[in-house]
Amino acid sequence: MPEILIVEDNLLNLVIVSDLLKSCGFDPKKAKNGFEALEVLSKVKVDLVLMDMELPKMHGLELLQRIKCNPDTRGIKVVAVTGHCDPESKQEFLKAGCHAVLSKPINFDSFGSQVKEFLTITEPHNGFS
Repeated sequence: MPEILIVEDNLLNLVIVSDLLKSCGFDPKKAKNGFEALEVLSKVKVDLVLMDMELPKMHGLELLQRIKCNPDTRGIKVVAVTGHCDPESKQEFLKAGCHAVLSKPINFDSFGSQVKEFLTITEPHNGFS
């Protein structure tokens, strides 16, 4: 089963995303900020990072840059899960290295199929909603 890391500082959102992933058969790893995410990534081979972009201690764009600049993690697919889904923000996240952008609030009905699609993409998408 692919390894997924959720990076989310809002505990309720973290629990919701984790529970949705568990209902799809995944056993996600969790981090509440960028530093915790980097710690997890140094110990576990992860296939997909679902990441809030407004994180405490380290902004999502900085975390994304660190992931993409590290030879050990640069191949990981990163999806921004954010409330900032205006066209400019989506373009900024995709240009910075995200494979896709998923808007909050999450659509519970389509979330599982979206995650499975994220795991199969090889090139950045122009976003999801």
